[in-house]
Amino acid sequence: MSCKFAVDMRYALAWAFLVWLVGCQTTPSNPSSSPSTSATSPASKDTLSSSQASSSGAVAKIQFDKMEHDFGKIREGEKVSYRFRVKNPGTVPLRITDVKPSCGCTVPAWTKEPIPPGGEGFVEVIFDSQARSGEQIKTITVFANTDPPSHVLRFRGTVEPK
Repeated sequence: MSCKFAVDMRYALAWAFLVWLVGCQTTPSNPSSSPSTSATSPASKDTLSSSQASSSGAVAKIQFDKMEHDFGKIREGEKVSYRFRVKNPGTVPLRITDVKPSCGCTVPAWTKEPIPPGGEGFVEVIFDSQARSGEQIKTITVFANTDPPSHVLRFRGTVEPK
């Protein structure tokens, strides 16, 4: 009797996993189109404010002092950083919502509070050259309440052995 129970239990668990897996894959990619999305959740507030700004024509604008930085020569093991200056030339507050590096060797930091129209902020990159050699070209993607919503910054450097 216990063998039959074990087989039935595995069968039930397999079906439960399959139902869960199918349910996860059918989640809509656009959260604002989901009828179950609560209008009070922080993510939906950002989506709503972005779409409301788009429909009214007022979208945040972002301007960087430069799109690429060259560190030049870097000794292996050295940590170097650069701070990209960010300006908001628009008429609505600019919100940098996330910054994603292309590699685990890079740590980003950025202005977390909204940047008012005419205001300035920053996006900083800290590159760790440990276990790297030769020419390095890395990117960081800045996400904000702008159109388009993502902006790619680049930095480079040549890592010389110790």
